[in-house]
Amino acid sequence: MNDFFSPAGEGSVEADLTGYTWRIMLYLDELDELLGPEPEIPEHPLDALAQEAEAPVERPEDPVMARLLPEGFLDQGEGADAFRQFTHRSLLVRKRADAKVMRELLTDVVRTLDPAAARQVLGCLNDLRLMLGTRLLVAEQGEFHGEDLTDLAAYQTYLLLGWLQEELVDALT
Repeated sequence: MNDFFSPAGEGSVEADLTGYTWRIMLYLDELDELLGPEPEIPEHPLDALAQEAEAPVERPEDPVMARLLPEGFLDQGEGADAFRQFTHRSLLVRKRADAKVMRELLTDVVRTLDPAAARQVLGCLNDLRLMLGTRLLVAEQGEFHGEDLTDLAAYQTYLLLGWLQEELVDALT
């Protein structure tokens, strides 16, 4: 049985993150700030599509945002620009929704996550880990390159998030 996540039947998962709530919440606040405010999206799908087509979306200069909103094409040409224009907003909406479910989980002591909420928590754990890994310049081998104790605490959280991801995937499978 997992420490933080355990199967609850029918694809659901029991979650208890009370031991690390404050630490995850700290970085969740940073992620929320990075993602920015919720965009206004028209209710009608055609209006929403027209709104996305109107203004081009620039590639994020912040390396963390560039990692969270990756290029759809490696050539960085027109295809990448079009992909970004039509996926940027929906990716941000999904990442904000994932973060909201994570925040709700952290405010409950123990909670049963249905399969959709479990996927959202998994997505948020991944986003938090990407944010920290990018800031800390974690190499592909997971090596720590920090300079001070603040970086060490962030790196420990990075490792924790990876462990939580693994436990959640184990509980789901």
